[in-house]
Amino acid sequence: MRSSTGLRSSLAAVIALSIMLAGCTGDGWWPSSSVTATTAAPAADPAPPPPAQLCGEPTTPAQSLWLSAPGGALVYAAVVGTGPTTAVFVHQAGPTGLCGFWPYADWLARTKGVRSVLFSQCGSGASQCPAGNAADQWLEVTTAAVTWARTNGARQVTLVGASAGGVVALQVAASIRPPVAAVVDLSGERRWMGLDSLAAARRLQVPALFAVAPGDSYVSVGSMRRLYQAAPVRAKRLVVLAEGAGHGWELLGGAARSDWSPLAVTVAAWIQGRHR
Repeated sequence: MRSSTGLRSSLAAVIALSIMLAGCTGDGWWPSSSVTATTAAPAADPAPPPPAQLCGEPTTPAQSLWLSAPGGALVYAAVVGTGPTTAVFVHQAGPTGLCGFWPYADWLARTKGVRSVLFSQCGSGASQCPAGNAADQWLEVTTAAVTWARTNGARQVTLVGASAGGVVALQVAASIRPPVAAVVDLSGERRWMGLDSLAAARRLQVPALFAVAPGDSYVSVGSMRRLYQAAPVRAKRLVVLAEGAGHGWELLGGAARSDWSPLAVTVAAWIQGRHR
């Protein structure tokens, strides 16, 4: 395991590398350790860069912060928008972390009055953590982000996860107390890194929205339908998009930063508490 001094000495280099990475795609994982939520990093750590600097457009101002972990781990997070209605986004696996959700979060803030909390899991983007169990780390960091949101004024929190992040969002939504307001799973796989989406769906007690497109090489319509059917809640919905609509956050559209899909509008409504 690297020391906290070693982590901090490499953090500036990681931030510099992240700034050169504009797009956020791919599915993979990078192991790390448990995380707890705070808003301040030790004085020796570099100030967190704004998400626009790491991800590119949009250039909307946002609050950036560190979620700190035992052993000196630092998880990069960003907040855009204001108000008590909050979405916590769990990105799909990949080295550039939260960037895939950044344009959508900006759109939610500008047009829907939603506050979004985004974060990069350990080993992604500007985040740095000692080695550890990847699945446990994803769950713990996601829980920490929800805790941060609640500690900082969120009265209604919806978890939105894409791909591997969808698997994690279901797990956290099924277990966190007090419960979140709702959960959205965008093409979450049936299983990922030992996590079982079907088992989590069976434990859900909150409204749940599931979305998938035919032809997805990671998750089938039939698999997502089984998750939908297993959720023992009245407020639930399965959205099957047109074939070729993509995977994970691609389902939201927004290729031109403005052409959001009907699903993007539906997800916004769920975040705002309209579960239909």
